[in-house]
Amino acid sequence: MSVKREAIVAAALDVIQEDGLSGFTQPRVAQRAGLRQSHLTYYFPTRADLLLAVAEEAVRRRIEVLRAAVSAEDPATKVAGLAEVLVDPRQTRILTALAQSADADPSVRRAFLALGAGIAPLGATLLESFGAEPTEASLALLQATSTGIAVLALATGGEAFRGRAEQILTQLLTGLRPGQHHTGTGIPHRSADAREAPA
Repeated sequence: MSVKREAIVAAALDVIQEDGLSGFTQPRVAQRAGLRQSHLTYYFPTRADLLLAVAEEAVRRRIEVLRAAVSAEDPATKVAGLAEVLVDPRQTRILTALAQSADADPSVRRAFLALGAGIAPLGATLLESFGAEPTEASLALLQATSTGIAVLALATGGEAFRGRAEQILTQLLTGLRPGQHHTGTGIPHRSADAREAPA
């Protein structure tokens, strides 16, 4: 991607972070990038072209920050890093705006599929670090929980939700280890056999 295209995509991401999809217009992006609209449309002839480039860049960035979080040495640091990513309202605004767009635009939908494909190995690494098997079901549960945390954090003020996010993630990840079962309260407990085994 050329430097000019990168600058336009970065400006578009800023516009969506601040104003959501409703504020995402070519004139606003051009103004944010310090360009005339004709220069923007030279690189991105339509709003859909620009939106696709934004989706691809947002997916790349999301995978990059998640990879950094999951690469920490100890499980607690991994959870803290993941929670930090999930409670960041700027990233969640972008992803929710793109989810809206994916509903109507197959190319944006494909970018979301790439996000899922990129996240799956990272989720597997995280699950394994907690001694849990990365099955299709456990990966789906981790992704659904992470998405829920991101949306709740956005709705309730982001950073204030961080401690709760870490608690939810830790409870989920420790509950997915072999020998765990869930009570009616949803709280994981070790089975009797697992309690007797060394941790």
